[in-house]
Amino acid sequence: MKIGLLGLGTVGSGVFEILHERRGHLEKIYGETIEISKVLVKNREKKRGICREGDLLTTNPYEILDDESIDLVVEAIGGIEEAYDYIQYALNKGKHVVTANKAVVAKHIDALLTLAENNHRAFLFEASVGGGIPLIKPLKQCSLINEFTEIKGILNGTSNFILTKMMEEDLDFQEALKIAQELGYAEADPKDDIEGNDVARKLAILTTIAFQNNIRLEDVKYRGISNISRRDIKTFKKMGYSIKLIGKAIVQEKNISVLVEPVLIKNTSQFDKVKNAYNMVLLKGNNVGELRLYGEGAGKKATANAVVCDIIDVITDGCTKNTILREEKFKAAETKFFEGKYYIRVTEMNGDIKQEIDDLLKNKQVSYRIAEKEDFTIVTREIQGDVMEDIVKKLAAYGLSFFYARIEEE
Repeated sequence: MKIGLLGLGTVGSGVFEILHERRGHLEKIYGETIEISKVLVKNREKKRGICREGDLLTTNPYEILDDESIDLVVEAIGGIEEAYDYIQYALNKGKHVVTANKAVVAKHIDALLTLAENNHRAFLFEASVGGGIPLIKPLKQCSLINEFTEIKGILNGTSNFILTKMMEEDLDFQEALKIAQELGYAEADPKDDIEGNDVARKLAILTTIAFQNNIRLEDVKYRGISNISRRDIKTFKKMGYSIKLIGKAIVQEKNISVLVEPVLIKNTSQFDKVKNAYNMVLLKGNNVGELRLYGEGAGKKATANAVVCDIIDVITDGCTKNTILREEKFKAAETKFFEGKYYIRVTEMNGDIKQEIDDLLKNKQVSYRIAEKEDFTIVTREIQGDVMEDIVKKLAAYGLSFFYARIEEE
């Protein structure tokens, strides 16, 4: 098995290191030579601690993509359109492809799986969701013999690390974010992680596989955690809850609702125990029951490990059966299926606006209790998600600073 590696960044270098370290062991077990024969880099002259062999390095991707001796391509350059072009090209050239790129998988999963199927080649992406958690492969297998009704998960290590720090060390959001950046958990521009984009991509992938319907990224509604305050955290603690950024998808009557949002979780919940950069996913199926998968959701070695596991799968059985979508199409539904109580905190509000909000809640037949006298902090009765969306639109129209989160009692 000759491998071409597109990219030698965090994931690419991790893959190189694992294969270099375990090559002899893997070859002994599987009876096949495993060789990285070419590596795409931006700069061949850059000093590196690994892959020092100059003849291995190239700045031309087509030295890999057009090389007929290369059997499998690992895409590790990131981004969307360029990566998509290279993956398409490789599959059309009769090469298997493995990627950790959640952005390209979330956007093009249907097209790439179909292309791989038509070319009798594997397109595998275990590392795109959950880092080191074996998730995609068992989900593919279980989806063939289960009707899944729900997916729920903590799917972003950065946001979970920040919220853990805020809950446990009484930090405000910016203080916790700074620590995450210093430790390498958060990028210099953390928008994708803290605003829910990253979880939305991962949830689109999981939902597509579990429900065997192509869920597009635009079908996923999402919001993040950047406007949570230290005062909110103190209130949550008094109420007996912690806060998590949760991705959730549910099926009801052939309607799929997919949402990423901050959620208040009871201190007795298993999700409350998921701290720092760890992830957990809950799957509900008619045969498997409730299945929970837990582990490190990110990191160089954890993600590279998942990539190498995909490579091993190609070596052992080819993995050329890629089609996962059913002919029966479900409808992407609105958020009304997400029912629950809601925590709402509004700051810097005068008496007139408070009265208008009171009237708004009465018009929506939303009763509530005061959670904190400071600011305007309330907990509603159980309402549908679309009712809460209407309330939020009104709050935004007033130009108010606010935070809200759904409350889960289970």
